[in-house]
Amino acid sequence: HILVNFGERRQEGKSRGDYMERLTEDLALQYGYVPFLVELFLQLFPPAEAIEFLEANEKPRPLTIRANTLKTRRKELAQILINRGVNLDPIDKWTKVGLVIYDSSVPVGATPEYLA
Repeated sequence: HILVNFGERRQEGKSRGDYMERLTEDLALQYGYVPFLVELFLQLFPPAEAIEFLEANEKPRPLTIRANTLKTRRKELAQILINRGVNLDPIDKWTKVGLVIYDSSVPVGATPEYLA
């Protein structure tokens, strides 16, 4: 894009600030952020990295839950949820009490274990 080699690609009479303002407006509109926040991202990162950051924020995050170790162990909770039709895995890399939920035949938030 134009900002990579601004000196050679810019339109006569347009400053880098003009292009950055337009980029800020376009990105704010496309990704649904307020322009102030997009401008902040563009100050923190080069334009290509800021766009990559905004794209990464568009991807859905996995549903994760934590076992209350005062009431149950993660392994026991996982087995109960598996019996209810929940597809899950432990989050061993990050925590010893977390589970990542891939899909479920019942809403996880409506199970007695979640509500307890």
